Amino acid sequence: MIKKLLAGSAVVIFLTGASWALSATQQTTFTVTVTSVFELSIDQGVIDFGRMRPGETKWNIPASAVNVVAKTNSGKPWYLKLSNDSPFNSANYIIPNSNFYWTGWTGGAGKWYGTANDQMSTAPKIVYASAAGEENNLPNGTSNHFKFKLAVPENQAPGYYMTTVKFTMTE
Repeated sequence: MIKKLLAGSAVVIFLTGASWALSATQQTTFTVTVTSVFELSIDQGVIDFGRMRPGETKWNIPASAVNVVAKTNSGKPWYLKLSNDSPFNSANYIIPNSNFYWTGWTGGAGKWYGTANDQMSTAPKIVYASAAGEENNLPNGTSNHFKFKLAVPENQAPGYYMTTVKFTMTE
């Protein structure tokens, strides 16, 4: 009986010893640099009021609105500003900015500074301030929509008039 018990113990010890395996571990470190995103896009590059007569006013141009999308992951509050480089001009003639207006609305949660009839200015004006949570608004960004109004003065000289409207995103 003792011989059988010892033989059984030897088998158990042998089997237990066989389950021990050698092991070696190595590790590596993975890294990534996430780039900063701070970008602004508009969906329309040219807005045409078309042919207008002296004394005529057109508003809600363009009909579909200009969509301005601001995207950032900077973690800081940001602002959208609007201005134009100069009043509408054609050679030596201008249509004053007092005749050029903007209006719009926001799809964001921040503060919209526009009213129903804001006059265009060559000095950048804040039109939108981001809200908490919009400091990182990826992937979709924050959309702001703009429409414009132009009143051609009654005594305006004929010509092809042009101005450049600038949308600027700042922190």
